[in-house]
Parts: sequence; C-alpha cells; structure tokens
Amino acid sequence: MNSVRLPRFAFKSLGLLIFLAGMLPVLFHCGTAGLFETSEGRYASVARQMLDSGNWMTPRHNGLRHFTKPPVTYWLGAAGMKLFGTNEFGARFFLSVAAGATALATWYLGKLLFCKVTGLIAALVLISSLYFQAQFRGLTTDPFLAAFETIMALAFFAYLNKQKKRWYTTFWLSAAAAMLTKGPPGLLSLAGLIPAALLTGYKPQLKKLFGASVGWVIFVVFGLGWYLLAAIMNPGLLSYFLIEETFKRVASNTHQRSAPFYYFLVLLPAGLFPWSGYLLLALKEQVAKFRHSRSATFMLLWTGVPLLIFTLSRSKLAGYTLPLLVPLALLTAHKLRQTILQAGEADNTASFRYFKALAIFTGLAGIALLFTGYQHHGEFKSLAQIAIFSGVFWLFAAAFLGWFAVKGHRVGIIAVSCLIVPGLMFFVLPGLKGNEAYANNRYLSSQWLLLKRIATLPASQKIICIDKMIEGWYFYTGRNVITWDVERNTGFDKQAASALVLNGDEALRGAVDTDTMLVLPEKQHARIEAILDCELKTITAEGDWRVVIPLRKTGR
Repeated sequence: MNSVRLPRFAFKSLGLLIFLAGMLPVLFHCGTAGLFETSEGRYASVARQMLDSGNWMTPRHNGLRHFTKPPVTYWLGAAGMKLFGTNEFGARFFLSVAAGATALATWYLGKLLFCKVTGLIAALVLISSLYFQAQFRGLTTDPFLAAFETIMALAFFAYLNKQKKRWYTTFWLSAAAAMLTKGPPGLLSLAGLIPAALLTGYKPQLKKLFGASVGWVIFVVFGLGWYLLAAIMNPGLLSYFLIEETFKRVASNTHQRSAPFYYFLVLLPAGLFPWSGYLLLALKEQVAKFRHSRSATFMLLWTGVPLLIFTLSRSKLAGYTLPLLVPLALLTAHKLRQTILQAGEADNTASFRYFKALAIFTGLAGIALLFTGYQHHGEFKSLAQIAIFSGVFWLFAAAFLGWFAVKGHRVGIIAVSCLIVPGLMFFVLPGLKGNEAYANNRYLSSQWLLLKRIATLPASQKIICIDKMIEGWYFYTGRNVITWDVERNTGFDKQAASALVLNGDEALRGAVDTDTMLVLPEKQHARIEAILDCELKTITAEGDWRVVIPLRKTGR
C-alpha cells in the first residue's frame, strides 16, 4: 500500500492553521472557571497589583514585594488584563498565544529534523495530548516557559544547520525570555542539547553560536537586565533567587513539593495520552539508534538530561516537565509516520492493534464517566452532568476509533485520536466554574464567588484572613488584606509587613474589634473562638471558607 502523502496545497498557510489549532482550544471558555488556588490566584493577583500600581518592575503580592519568580508571567497576565479587563479571560489570554506558538515551533522542528508530514503530526500529537490541554489552561510560568524553550530549541537546531543571523538572534532572545520567565531552570534544555550537538559533529557551529559576543550582550541585556536592576533596588535579592528559589527547590523539601522519584517517569507517558503507547514504542526504537542517528541523539538527550535532573530534584510539580512534551511529541510523530502513514498493510498489524486497544480503553473510560455521573447526580449535579456528557462523547469516539482501526483507515485513526482529549474539554469547560463540590465537604479550589462578595464591602471594612492566604484575593477584590498565622516572605518589606502580617494570639486579639470581619477555613472556627474568647457569627460561606464577625464573649 502506498504511503499517505499530503497534497502540496495542504502546506499553504499551514503555519497559521497550526498556530490557531494550538491557540483556539486553549482560548475556548478560558474565562469561564474562576482562578484556581493557589498558583493561578497568586500569579493573577500579582499581575493585577502590577497593573493597578503602574510599577512593572517590582512584583507585589498582597502589598509585599514578591520575588518568587521573575516577571514575565506577571507581565503577560497584566497585559491581558489591560487588553480585556480585570477578569479571568484577560488574566489567561496569553496562555492561548503561548500554546499556539509552542505548536507552531513544534511543527517547524518536525520539518527541520524529519519532514513536513512528521512536523504536522508532531504538532497534532502535542495539541491533542492530555498534558498540553491541561497545563496550558492554568496561569503559571510553565506554559510560557514551554513556548520560549521550544522556540529556543528550534533556533538552536536551525542555526546549527543553516548558520543564519535570524536564527542566531532568535536563539539568544528566546534564551533571554526563558531566563526571565523562570530563572536558571529556563535554560535546562540546553544541558541536553549542547552535549547532543557535540556528539553529532556540530562543534564548529557551537563555537560560532556561543563564541560571538553579540549573543551574550543580548542575553545580558534582555535576560539578566531585570535581575540586575531588581538586585540593586532590593539588597539580598540575588542570594534569595540563587539559594531559596533555585538551590533549595532542587536540593531540599523546603517548599513541600516532594513526590516519589518515579513521579515524572510516570507523568510524561501518561500525559501524552492518547499517544502513550506509541511514545514507548518510539523510545525503544530511538534508544537503539542513539549515537547512530543525529535525530535520536538530539531527542533523547534533549529529553533525558532535564528529566534526570527533575527526577533527582526534591521539588516536583507536574508543570516542571511541560517543555519536555515537545521532543516526546516529535519522537511519537516520527514513529506514527513510519507505521500508520508509511508502512504496508503487513507491517501495520501491531499499530492497528494498539488503536483497537485505545478504542476499548476510551470506551471503558466513557462508561465509567457515565456511571459516576449517574451515581452522583443528586449530590454533585454540576460535575455529574459534565461527567455524563463527557462519557457519551468518549463512547462515540471509541466507536469511531474502533471502526477505523478495524477497517485500517489510517487518516481516520489519527483524526479521531486527535479529538479524544480536546473533545472532552469541549464538554468539560463550559460548565466548570471552579468551586464545585466533588465529594463530601470537598470542593474545587477556586474562591471566586466568596471573593466577589467580599469585593462589594466598603473599602474601609477591616478584614483579617486567618490561617491561609486566599491567593486570588487581590485579583478579585482590588485590595490588600491583613493576614494572621500565614507564612509570608517579609524580608524585602519589613515596614509594610508590620501592618499586613500578624502572628501570635496576642496580635490577633489586639487587632480584632466588633467591626472586624474574619475570613477563615471552617476547621479554624472553634480555634479562633477560643483565642478571641467570643462567639463568631457566620455572615457568608462558600466551600471550606467562612466570613465571620465577633459577637459577645463566651464566658469561658
């Protein structure tokens, strides 16, 4: 059987179509759900405070200088709010641009390393994966870093092969942007790419890329300029970045983000669903070609070296390895083209068998969603309805995928597989508000409804947030809040912290009067009554949180 070839006209304006294919699914209902705690709320609050103050140099969170991350994510969040208003859509808008840029750069990488068809499949594999669809919807540093790292890798490969000035400049600008997005971890992919280039005979090109001073000037000005200015304005900041936000995240559990050593080894293949099985086949093939194939050497070291570092790190969060999804999508696409789109009928038995198994798995998952939705429809109506509609969709997808796999319809197999996860999002996102109950006394983490109620209170109303900080506070209310028994970094703002940060029972008793409102988790209600020796009356509640006012003494 002849291999499947795309007509020449199909590549006309394909770059724009791929950009939109990456962007539009992420843009779909991106402003419907409230900001999820804690990360989204924190980034959006810092971005809004930056926009409100007009100070784009110094990030602030709840009135205090906040240097846990460099400013790019805050800048882009604030820019989105400037364009579309202070709302969830504005805060998240540039995530969709980052998604489109990552998909586009992946397509170019596939063309450069393999061929046009592989590039197209790689972009589709990336866009349709569970990891991509989940991670690019949350306002954090990782989606933007993935975009800049992918562009950096593209420029790196292109310069090694073509030595053109535009790729040289693009490489250094994207490296600077990655540094300004997440600090030194933003350059981690180079720990794999540079050794791969040395092993595959690109040493002369590497000398040109890193030997000229122009690139280093670009990197220092655009990548390090903010750090240098911020360090001058805030003594001690440089050591804080290097020790607290870089070294301790890798070498200690200071930030309480530990996970088993195999965490990322499981997460990455699972995150590439529905292509996980093909990824494992591709890795097996490419490992055998290591050092004998340039593309295999580059892909394996690009993925393997950062993955090893993340695996050894004590701090583990799902988003850390998002940039590694790109080389894995490229490997998977190469294997798909070799089998599904190129091989003869006799060579495709295992491939069709995999997609038959995928159809069965998707169908069983659809049944599980239907059963779960039906079982809990009375208790958790909103999420139950989402589960039911999603289950029906997956049953239909499983039926079509199974039929195409049995008939050997190659393009149909890939098309339906590409719709499994984005199609699920089509049914999940319109009804998801972010604060739904999903179990007894357990709720999704967004506090948008509670905070919007608080935002209607007079600006003069004294409020103290107890035990935990609702990170999205400033985004929704436009005001700072006094916190009690909340760990805050006050080292750069000790004077402001004295008015905003309370610790100790005596401090709380001294700050609370009959006009004070307290915002606290439900489990802290009895504890605070005991400390204040008074009854607390709940005036509004949402999920796990309560807004209370002190009443009479309890007489204990």
